[in-house]
Amino acid sequence: MSKILFVNRSFGPDTDPTGVLLTELTEDLARDHEITVICGSANTAKLKLWPMLHRECHGEVKVIRTFGAGFSKRNLAFRLANLAVYWFPAWIAAGREHADVIIAETDPPLLGFLGAIVKRLKGCRFVYYCQDVYPDIAEATRGLRNRWLIAFLRWCNNFAYYHADAIVVLGADMAERLRCKGVPDHRIVIIPNWIDCRKVKPQPASGIFGIGQPGDFVVMYDGNFGWSQDLGTILEAAQLMRDHPRVKFVLVGDGCKKTSLERTAKLMGLPNVRFIDRHPPSAISEVLAEGHLQLIPLTAGAAGCLVPSKVYGILAAGKPFVAMMEPGAEVARLAVETGVGLVVPPGDAEALAATISRCMKNPELLDEMGQRARRLAEHSYDRRLVTRRFAEFFGEFLGTISHTQSTSQQSDLAKCPVARETASVTPMPGD
Repeated sequence: MSKILFVNRSFGPDTDPTGVLLTELTEDLARDHEITVICGSANTAKLKLWPMLHRECHGEVKVIRTFGAGFSKRNLAFRLANLAVYWFPAWIAAGREHADVIIAETDPPLLGFLGAIVKRLKGCRFVYYCQDVYPDIAEATRGLRNRWLIAFLRWCNNFAYYHADAIVVLGADMAERLRCKGVPDHRIVIIPNWIDCRKVKPQPASGIFGIGQPGDFVVMYDGNFGWSQDLGTILEAAQLMRDHPRVKFVLVGDGCKKTSLERTAKLMGLPNVRFIDRHPPSAISEVLAEGHLQLIPLTAGAAGCLVPSKVYGILAAGKPFVAMMEPGAEVARLAVETGVGLVVPPGDAEALAATISRCMKNPELLDEMGQRARRLAEHSYDRRLVTRRFAEFFGEFLGTISHTQSTSQQSDLAKCPVARETASVTPMPGD
């Protein structure tokens, strides 16, 4: 049985998307591998500064938790402090473990550098699992402007790309962004995120959240209120449509920009906008059922830096969506190629308002897109299907390691059925 070590700040019972996905992935992989996860303290746990490392079990998964600072995420300095408090104990924990392969995610963004160092010190293999591309996403959203820190993040990630035996990304746009950085194809493996279609299902609106009234057309955003989401454009579209009495904009969630958005909506005097607090993951079907049209906004320039995981829950709930992003973004491509959604340019409030008006007048179109969305989720993005692709990838990857040398290993990896895009990183000292 192979030993696999995952490193990511978030893990169950946390409800952060990366934590939920990693929890599900490790649960499914633990049937065939010995899995250990190094994560931070749970968001629901009381603040403890000692012991520095705490061991527990999640089913068959071994979990090593570091202590956490628990500072507010709405302040950049506090967010960096939270990440640092996790990062340094994670180094110590990773150095003590013995694994066949270490899989480092990008929460926080320096974990790829940690994985590369552990590979060199321990002689294990290293997979860089990129949920985000740094520092590109920080630059695109202007969430980070310190040029020295950006340069440091760039150097650390280039180091990780160079030393990774495989790099898992979420979509073709992310793969292309890495190619532009000089990452060769045969180390790039595309495996998307997923949704458990047994837990998220289409259902009629129940009105239990008090969203909208009979006859209203509810346009919904459900997710994080952060730097990568272009939520200001939604408020601008709401202002353009304030004279449409049926249209209601509902923004569900929380995040560092929520307070400022609420303040802006109040200053704009938008009676057609309502904010609702974050809901537990178990309620996603009920929440999405209240919306007629879902919105997936992405800040201009962020395409290829991440793939919004909310799209898979929307598909499973059988809801049509509007992708507010560049046409080359993964979610925009998915909308066009499969007919499950529509696309408008990022930052274009007029185009968004016009698209909403068209959808409101064509309920049959929305029904058809919703039905296609559910079928697509079941056939391509269900948890059991995608985590099985991970299992196949690791089986091929680890089997190749045990039987071949470096050259033949790369050749075999390129034949992996999961690796739609695959390669070997050349040094990139000045990227």
